[in-house]
Amino acid sequence: MYPNSATDGLEHLKNLLRDLSHRSPILGAAIFSIEGLPFVSHFTSGIEEVSVAAMVASIQAVGEQTVKELRQGELKAIIIQGSRGTTLTVSIAHGYLLTVTAPDNAKLGLIFNDAKICAREAETLLENIT
Repeated sequence: MYPNSATDGLEHLKNLLRDLSHRSPILGAAIFSIEGLPFVSHFTSGIEEVSVAAMVASIQAVGEQTVKELRQGELKAIIIQGSRGTTLTVSIAHGYLLTVTAPDNAKLGLIFNDAKICAREAETLLENIT
């Protein structure tokens, strides 16, 4: 079922992110614009979405330039691993990025697979919103 208004579309995106967090090892997820603006998110409290959105956009821009310079095609994803967890950012069409967080003991393949599936679903929803 596709949304019939922008408000319905945003609600569908929120539900998509919420479901992703409940059915996988992913702790939180958000969709940001490539300009660094938060669009919709489902993070635990205490996350400063505006700051994270800006940082993700910066990292994405550097990643795109790196891929271009190395002649590796289009940037698909960026993985950031910290001592307490992993952050994965996946490009979505229409100028958006899906960013997910997971604990350090989560399997990277599972996180990546779940994020790619979510990104495809979000892309379809975003087509109907924007």
